[in-house]
Amino acid sequence: MISSFSIAAESPAPAPMPWPTPTQIVKLWLGDAPGLVTPAKAEEIVNERIRNVSVPELWIYQPEKKTDQKRTAMLICPGGGYSHLAMGLHVGNVVKLFHDQGIVVIGLKYRTRYGANAVAEDAMADCARAIRLIRQQENVWGINRVGFQGYSAGANIGLNLLGNYDDGNTQSTDPVERFSSRPDFIALMCPWPNGKPISHYAVKKNPPPVFIASAEDDRTAPTSFALEIAEAVKKQGGTVQLFIVPSGGHAAFHYGIEKGPGSKWPTDLLPMIKK
Repeated sequence: MISSFSIAAESPAPAPMPWPTPTQIVKLWLGDAPGLVTPAKAEEIVNERIRNVSVPELWIYQPEKKTDQKRTAMLICPGGGYSHLAMGLHVGNVVKLFHDQGIVVIGLKYRTRYGANAVAEDAMADCARAIRLIRQQENVWGINRVGFQGYSAGANIGLNLLGNYDDGNTQSTDPVERFSSRPDFIALMCPWPNGKPISHYAVKKNPPPVFIASAEDDRTAPTSFALEIAEAVKKQGGTVQLFIVPSGGHAAFHYGIEKGPGSKWPTDLLPMIKK
């Protein structure tokens, strides 16, 4: 077992917790990630948080139970205010939950603020690249659908993705870039606005189905912003499933840790994943 990381900087951290060792770790980009800004600070773990990520990776968790049927993959972007990644809390903590449903879990170790980099743009580019790479490897990894789940800053990445996914570039010399970056569904857990209004975020027409979880007492990621996301998606012809709870704050949806109303989110989300 590897020691886990704690929740995002913008909310109090729970006690450290272990996460399972990935089945496989895959570097996201060939060579340096695009737009690498040097000097890049060395990656480190501080207070159970991974910081200064400039070399993004996919952490793949395959279910132990074998099957001839292709599975859904859940790409998970942990939170951390773009300064660190809570990989244990948001990825490792739900591996068993999703494996029990036959779902492949893929944690995205995306770029954080490691220097003077444009972190939100870097993280969104990593997410789009991750979806393309999973689609390219579908036959190898036994996958036929790719969903997205993001927490806090990770949900901010998903919100940016709603306005920036594409069908891929069939003329690209990089075979990964020929694949679509559009996920089959998107789950935004306590979506964090990153200090920007909803007008900053574009949503493409006919977006994938969106699930939004929000706690009404969350001061970091207000429910009012979650509702604005829902309206923006609907205006573009998309469908939205809201999971609004009265309490729990920014930690309301920490599976297996919080015991409040937010702990029931899998009951509402899993039917969307299995469609």
